[in-house]
Parts: sequence; structure tokens; C-alpha cells
Amino acid sequence: MFVRAQDYLSSGFDARRRHIHISGRVFDEAWYLENNADVAGYDGSFEQHFFLHGIDEGRKARFFDSHWYYRNHKDSGLLRMDAWTHYCRFGIHENRAARFLYIHGGVERPINRNYGDWVWQFDTLNDRKVQNLHGLRLTLGLSQKFSVVAAISDSDSPELIRRVVKAIKDQIYETFEAILAVTPAARSIVEGELKGDKRFTLINTSGTEAESYSKLLEAAKTDHVAFMRSCDILDPAALVWVAYGLHERPQAQVFYADEDRMDTEDMRKDPYFKPDFNYELFLTHNMLGGFTVYRRDLIEAVGGIDPEAGDDALYDLALRVYEQRGGDAFVHIPRVLNHVRGRAVYREAQVATVNRHLKRLRKSAEVMKAPELEGYNRVRYALPKRLPKVSILIPTRDKAELLRFCLGSLLEKTSYTNYEVIIIDNGSVEPETFAYFEEVKADKRVRVIRDERPFNFSQLNNKGVAQAKGSYVCLMNNDIEILTPDWLEEMVSFAQQPDVGCVGARLWYPDDTLQHGGVLIGFFDVAGHMHKHIKRGETGYANRASLHQSLSAVTAAVLLIRKETYNAVGGLDEGLAVAFNDVDFCLRVRDAGYRNIYTPYAEMYHHESASRGAEDSPEKKAREQREIQTIKTRYGQSMRRCPAFSPNLSLTSEDMSFAFPPRVPTVEDILIDLRKRGGDVLDEKPVTSLVTINS
Repeated sequence: MFVRAQDYLSSGFDARRRHIHISGRVFDEAWYLENNADVAGYDGSFEQHFFLHGIDEGRKARFFDSHWYYRNHKDSGLLRMDAWTHYCRFGIHENRAARFLYIHGGVERPINRNYGDWVWQFDTLNDRKVQNLHGLRLTLGLSQKFSVVAAISDSDSPELIRRVVKAIKDQIYETFEAILAVTPAARSIVEGELKGDKRFTLINTSGTEAESYSKLLEAAKTDHVAFMRSCDILDPAALVWVAYGLHERPQAQVFYADEDRMDTEDMRKDPYFKPDFNYELFLTHNMLGGFTVYRRDLIEAVGGIDPEAGDDALYDLALRVYEQRGGDAFVHIPRVLNHVRGRAVYREAQVATVNRHLKRLRKSAEVMKAPELEGYNRVRYALPKRLPKVSILIPTRDKAELLRFCLGSLLEKTSYTNYEVIIIDNGSVEPETFAYFEEVKADKRVRVIRDERPFNFSQLNNKGVAQAKGSYVCLMNNDIEILTPDWLEEMVSFAQQPDVGCVGARLWYPDDTLQHGGVLIGFFDVAGHMHKHIKRGETGYANRASLHQSLSAVTAAVLLIRKETYNAVGGLDEGLAVAFNDVDFCLRVRDAGYRNIYTPYAEMYHHESASRGAEDSPEKKAREQREIQTIKTRYGQSMRRCPAFSPNLSLTSEDMSFAFPPRVPTVEDILIDLRKRGGDVLDEKPVTSLVTINS
């Protein structure tokens, strides 16, 4: 029996467990039992024992290195089964060499999070990978022709112009035409680099980006148009991966990919590992970047390039695609296919471009520059003149001073005028608490209801919602301190949008480090917080801690939603008494067709679990593990992929660091999978000589 090393990493594990990264390795259960005979009666797999108990007990474990075995035993018979099975059945008896990774539970393993090392290990082309990319093209019969269009400016250096043109020429996938709009001064530089390459056509331009792209589109002759900017240096594999994307998603309408920056020495840095299409994030900047591939008929259907867009033509085009086709039109390729020279990766979003977009959608909103960032937008939708009523639900038990602090900041600082507060008393017994209840009930905005059942966060909030008079409900912990007076205006402005479900806030610990900047699923096999513990003033990975965006989930420590939607999805699951009830709720809201939003412009302090204490008793730990298992069973493999997160970022650290290795299949992985599956395509076009296995 063997199992993958990742299968038992969960949010209950400490840093040592979280920092053991094992990919392509198989846990050797027989070796573990041979060297730890006392675990023979363990009720579960021995790998589970190692991760749950053995690490803390200082035990050793052995993992078989599948990648190494594939790489050193390339015979064709091996490809018909996984490496571990082949080794056990044949390799041992044939005296084949194998490599094992030994891990000692008492030693912490450091993680190298340097992007240069990430590129070297996982994203550097060599002769084998180039051969395999050709093999992928031949195996699948990839033949789609692309029109690569770019506006080349003489404001860029001659070296950069030559570098951009050379990157197009050097594409591994050669089925393309390239049309370049060049200024008179740039023409001679481009012609000198092309040396008569017949795939290239040059047209003259001296106008705006919109004018240049309009001319380029007129000259393009294929069904798919790949846009570039004059600062974009395409990765040699860029068009291969787009062609593969079209093979996998033939109905896709727009492709975009990850990007990084490249200096004059061709050193890569500052990667932008992007999420799947994220509308609220897209409103803050053109997250698609410079290299984007569109269906030609789609461009025509949305009206082509708008001359009013000026130098923001590609952002404007993408916004109009969203207006007519929605977010599903955009397909993300999670590979770094574009290296940006000279400018920031993120195209500066123009307020006017987003304003025109919202006007076309007949949405009343104020678009302004994001307060913490240059070159980004913030959108705030207008509220109706008659503010909808919001019911703020605060479960509590005793600790009157904590509640006094929370409720005092809420009542004193909140500028929104139409709200009520429902305090849900969960069996308080202290006289000071009852005295405070009598005091606050003098405020007509405050009600107190009682529930003496054992603590169950879901039950308490469901009871509060049932008695709420507002059309919106806001779940709030009793250890929250309001910081921004207009927090409720901000959250309601998003929640009132018909396609928005839950709205969450930015929550800080009292030491001004971040507690909640949104929830991503998949962390530790369940869920975790983005950017946890970054300091106030830091904007997070790709600035996302300081930008509104849609996410899989937000914490229920402060969560706003329409009451109608809350009831439509069945409220909080009362089988999840303490942990992950908010994650489950948000996922059900998302699956019902709504987007869940995080906004950094509603800010509070969160004195986390001040009233209940830590989850440190055996009973609490056991309950937490049951709730984790409920989530994993309910959502299965979908918990391993979060559309708001990149597979190139780590799932075992909440600091948005790089994944070592990324969860993106290599070309070798794809070829092996194709060979295992077999089929007519492989039989008709065998490419055995082009298939190599690299780690």
C-alpha cells in the first residue's frame, strides 16, 4: 500500500508538518513499519501516523523518489505503470537503482522561497523540455495558427526592441504570423533583427495604442489574435501553451497567463502568479496583462478596438468582453509566458476606462485611485437614498468588558444610520453581564435574546437571523473593534450587487499585523487566511491585501450578506459548531452562483477568540478534526484548487510564498499521462523519442 505525502497535511499541523514539501515521492509504509514496529496496531495508514504523531515523536520516514526513478529508467514498459509499482514488482528483482528521501521528524526543513531558485528548478528551458514541447505539439496535432500583433514604439531602447522581436521569432511553436506596428524610427531596428523573416509584416503607425491595434487587427488573417505591448518579451513556450490550452478548451474565447519582470541582464523577478478571472480584482487593474489571446470573432462581436480608449485599449477591450460574455470567457494559463521589461507588470488602470465600463452596465459608482497603491483603482458603488436596514448579530457569553468594548466602538464609530444590533446571549451567568445587558437595551438599536444551549456558533447565528428585521445581516464576533466609521457603507455597497453573496472585511490583530485578508481554500487541505501576519502598511503579494477582490470565502468574524441569500442556502450548518462553518457557508453561497468579496476598506481590530479561548484541549482538538473531515468529505477534490489562488503559490504557508514545487503539470507530466491513457492520437503519431521524464 502507498499513499501520497500530501494527503494528510491539514490545518491542525504545526510549522514542521506544514514545511515538509514532498511532490512525486511515495511514502514507504513497509520501511516505516520495519523501523517502527510499535505502530503495527495503529488504526489508520502508517503515513497518517507519521504526520499526525511520528513527527512530534522524532521518528524517521522514507519516501521513494518517483521523478528520479523515471529519469534514470526510461524504458517504455515503465510508462505503463507508476514508478513505485514498477519498482516493487520489477525494479527490486532487477537490481534497479532507486533514490529515497529520508525525513527525520525532529528536524525542521527550511524552505527556499527565492524566485530565482523557483525559476531554476521549475521554469527553465533546456533541450529536453524543448524536445518535449515539440512532442506535445506533434502528439496532439496542435496546428492552430495565431496572429501575433504588437505596437513597437521608438520610445523604447533599440536593445529592447530587438529583444522583443527576437522573442517572437524564437517561439517553439512556429505556426504564426506576426504583424508589428512600428514608428519610422523603429522600423530599421526591427528590420535588422528580422533579417527577411517572411512570417513578419510591418505597418507604419504613430498614433495611440488604440489606433495601432485597430490597424494591426485589420492586417491579421487568423482566427486567434495574440496581443503584445512593446515591453513584452514572450517566453519561448508561450504559443505552445496557448495552443495546448485551445486543445483542452476549444470553446475558450480569451487566454491570459502569468507574468514576471525581466531586467537588462535577462534576470527574472517579481512574478505575478495570477488567480482565475476575478472581476472585483479586474476592476482595480488589468490583471490580464499585456500578452492576451482573443478569438478574432469575439473582438468583432464586441465592437473591435475602441478609439476612445487611447493607450488603455486592451483593458477597455477586456472590459467589454466581460460585459457581453461574463467571466467565463477568460481562461487563465498558470504559467509565466510573458516577461515585462521596463514597466511594471501591472498596466496602470485608468479611472476613465472603468467609469465607461460601469456606465455601460448602468451601475452608479465612484471610481477613484486605490488609497494605498499607485496605478490601481478602487470602486465604490452608490447606496440608495433610503439605506437598507442591517441587522448586526453578536453572539456572546459573559465577559461584559469585552462586549462593552466591541459594542461601544460599533455604536460610537459607525456612520451608517439604519441598523440594529442583536446580542445573542449564550448562557451568561455573571451579574456584571446582566447589568450591562440592561444598560444597552436602553438604546433602541440594541436587542438581547437568549440561547442557553451549548455553544454552537452556527445555531446562535441562525437563531439571530430568524429574528432579524433587516434585509441584510452582518455576523460579528464579540471581540471586534471598529476602525473605519464607514465600514458598513463599504460592505453594503458590494453586498447590494445582485451577483454578490458574502462580503468580508480586513481584520487586524491588536499588534497591527493582519488576521484576515480573505480566505482561500486548499491551505493545509482545508482553508486558510491570505497574507496572515503581514504588517500594517504592507500591501501583500501582488498588492492583493490592499485591493478589493472576489474570493472563495471570508471569515464570519465580520460577514455581511443579504438575509434572503442567507436563508436561500440554508444558513450556517449547525453540524459545524465552531470551525469552518463560515468556509462551508461561503462555498455554498459561491456554488449558488454568487461571488464572495473581500474589501480592505472596511477595517477592524479582531481580538481573536478572546471570549472562548484557544482550541487546545483534547476535546476541542477532536471536534476540530471532525469538522475538518466534514469539509473535506463534503467538497472532496475541489478543496485542492482555489480559483482565487495560483497553483504556483504555496498551500502550506499563509504568506503567499512560492510553491516548491508548483501544482502545475509539466510537459513531461502531460506526455506521461497521454501515454498512460493511450488512444488513437498516440497510436497515429508516436513520439516516443521525444518523451523524456524530468523532475
